[in-house]
Amino acid sequence: MLEESIKIAKEYYGYADGRITTQIGPHTAYTCSLNLLRKVREAASSLKVGVHIHLAESEGASRLIKERYGTGEVELLGSAGFLGPDVLAAHCTHLSERDIELLAEHHVKVAYNPVANMKLALGIARVKEFFDAGMTVGLGTDGPASNNSLDMFETIKFAALSQKMFYVDPRVLPSLKVLEMATTDGARALGIGNSVGSLEVGKRADLILLDVNKPHLTPMHNPYASLVYSARGSDVDTTMVDGRILMENREVKTLDEGEVIERGRRTALEIISR
Repeated sequence: MLEESIKIAKEYYGYADGRITTQIGPHTAYTCSLNLLRKVREAASSLKVGVHIHLAESEGASRLIKERYGTGEVELLGSAGFLGPDVLAAHCTHLSERDIELLAEHHVKVAYNPVANMKLALGIARVKEFFDAGMTVGLGTDGPASNNSLDMFETIKFAALSQKMFYVDPRVLPSLKVLEMATTDGARALGIGNSVGSLEVGKRADLILLDVNKPHLTPMHNPYASLVYSARGSDVDTTMVDGRILMENREVKTLDEGEVIERGRRTALEIISR
């Protein structure tokens, strides 16, 4: 699998005029041997691509690592030379204060997946403390099995609400900051902040337009608050990627949406029937 990952990383990094990048993705420290993780680290450094790994996702996983190696998951990866600024760690719901310090020291990025973490009852990442330590945190949906809708606007709202509830403080994670997590911080977490994530001269023209003429978005006293707490994915009217309009007035321009949905249904039934 590592050989196949290296092949894909080489073949598709920079594909589609640079719109596609790659990372090598070992699952977790409890499903990969230390030897494999060291090989992943070596390959990623050689190819100059990032590494994506699930980290401290559950108490059970953290306990398993402790029993197997006699140390914590973050300390284990640190001692193996695995951690670095090109590492994107998903979840991070069960970290100690020392773990957070180590991740910050190595400039590891975090992908916060609030909807999936709540659906699976895995816990809530201490995002406020990540920010206090100077870490970069982006937002993720995780996969459809643990999220279902993959709606980024839903993820934005749950990210804000879960942190306020966890810290019992309505001031934690203000609207503007959570929007930055979904845009500029997300791009930085993926290592592509120099080309996307914000509307600036020299960056790719990646943007969405929302139809705000909706009851749930009226009145709009504060655009940031409305986007975080009221907007939905279905409010997106137009999508542009690298200057090319992919959807306009809710009409997808680049493919037959109905056919894609039908193929998805057929494929799902075929998989279930096997």
